Amino acid sequence: MDDHQQYQESLALHALEALDATEARSLEAHLASCAECRAALSEWRDATGLLAHASTPKAPSDELRARILAAARAETRASQPLETSARVVPMPIAPRRSNLWPNVLRIAAAVAIVGLLVGVIVMWRRDVLSRREIARITREKARAENLLAREREARAKEGDAIAMLNSRDTKKMELAGTETAQNARGTFVYDPKTGHGMLMTEGLPATPADKQYEVWFIPKGHTPMPGKMFTVDASGRAMVAGEIPLEARANAVIAITLEPKKGSAAPTSAIYLSSPSS
Repeated sequence: MDDHQQYQESLALHALEALDATEARSLEAHLASCAECRAALSEWRDATGLLAHASTPKAPSDELRARILAAARAETRASQPLETSARVVPMPIAPRRSNLWPNVLRIAAAVAIVGLLVGVIVMWRRDVLSRREIARITREKARAENLLAREREARAKEGDAIAMLNSRDTKKMELAGTETAQNARGTFVYDPKTGHGMLMTEGLPATPADKQYEVWFIPKGHTPMPGKMFTVDASGRAMVAGEIPLEARANAVIAITLEPKKGSAAPTSAIYLSSPSS
């Protein structure tokens, strides 16, 4: 979920002045540059304003109305000539139905609607926060599982390397650093029968973001044959499992170069590590 959508979810609470000071300041800063959110906030404020004015004004009571009519009749008698002997007969005042209960009901309905609206907004906000928390936990779980998988893979490679180093059927080749990487060194062990091999390096320079190291098998009298691509950790270490080509199992030089990430069909840079040539 992006920041704009999060601000939109807070507009209703802001219209009801239910945000805390920090959230309100953050939202006001966003409103200064977002016309869409300003228009939505105006609509929310209009809606809450209508609810606040849902009840109608209260009519005057029967007692007040009677007093006003009596004062009006007295003023009329005072303005007539003294010889007028006509008798003024007061008109009976019909009882007026009280508007108290309709007004009370209107106010109660308005309060109920506002309460319902606030409750819905609060529940909705809690649901949004819950979904965010679930998403965060899911991401953390995925990262932990990824780290665990890498750790298991590293342990499996270490086990394979130890088994191959201790096997009588495997051959071992030492790789030395060239002038390009004088502090680097490596070991390549492989089974001549199956072709399964393991390369272990240390001291190689850090891998650039757009490049990877590539293994080359160079049989005598043949062009280099590409192998696995790999990167190194902060200490220049790497452990790479792969298959050595059949043509290179008897007599070949193992070399390491730095190539583009997609790999190369032939070496394009200087050699970093190399086994002795026979």
